[in-house]
Amino acid sequence: MTRPPALLIVHQGAMGDLVCIFPIIAALRRSFRPIGLMCQGSLGRLAAAEGLVEASFPIEAAWTASLFTGQAHPEARRRLAPFTHILCFSASEPLARSLQAISGATVCRVPPRPPPAERVHVTDHAQSHLRACGWPTEAAPCGQEEGPVSFPRAGGGNPALALLHAGAGSPRKRWPLEGFLATAERLKHRCWQPQFVVGPAEEDILPLLKHRGEAILQPRDAVELIARLRGASAYIGNDSGVSHLAAWAGVPSVVIFGPSDPERWRPRGHRVEVVRAAPACAPCFERGGAECTSADCLDHIRIEGVLLAFDRVVSAAPGRAGR
Repeated sequence: MTRPPALLIVHQGAMGDLVCIFPIIAALRRSFRPIGLMCQGSLGRLAAAEGLVEASFPIEAAWTASLFTGQAHPEARRRLAPFTHILCFSASEPLARSLQAISGATVCRVPPRPPPAERVHVTDHAQSHLRACGWPTEAAPCGQEEGPVSFPRAGGGNPALALLHAGAGSPRKRWPLEGFLATAERLKHRCWQPQFVVGPAEEDILPLLKHRGEAILQPRDAVELIARLRGASAYIGNDSGVSHLAAWAGVPSVVIFGPSDPERWRPRGHRVEVVRAAPACAPCFERGGAECTSADCLDHIRIEGVLLAFDRVVSAAPGRAGR
């Protein structure tokens, strides 16, 4: 008897990288059930909570490490044998071979990111490789209201709550904290309630935020974070995984870019606007030796430009009047 197509997705990336392919996973659900996801444990729980996968396997587990050696642990064989198709976001040849050998599954391997000099969005990059494998996966284009895959919409909670995320995976991608603090003050004068999202990567800013008496949100995990994002009416953040999650959640979002290329990494969603200064030297973040040590691309971003973008995305949101 022919087994129904079951898909395992293997992804070793951080939150932003994984959320970029959420629309693709949603599209793949038309052709594959169940879908399993091997990734960071907290991100697997997020994908399951979003209804994207039926099972998640933490890539930190001891049995998953055996897949990279070519000697699959018996537990790996037991758990992964049911999958007939495997989508592997990895450059590891041993991993791909191990996965294929466990169940004889059809494997489509995708480089996790496009080459640094290639100005193509990471989602489009993944889609092109899946098409080459003959797999149907068309996600909704940026800003498209209706399409093959719909982005989740924020349900809306506190109509005055604006979440601000001043962190990023790399300190080089952070707009100066003073810019966020000044933006928060301006929002307060407009009767918004700004609240700073602080995760493990930006706990260095906690003392100053507490000293100034700012409202602070420290979610336990990504599942709580996305729930809190959906309870807000707006979001401002750096080029980070949190910003990708806000866009996926349907929150009107302003995302500040510095040395990285928004053509490759801009969060996609219904109401997302990118703010950047775009000096002649940018973008340089993924260019290796071409990376610079100055922060002109972020220092030149003005609060007024961030607030104008904020007004546009909020005014465009149904049922939310700009302030």
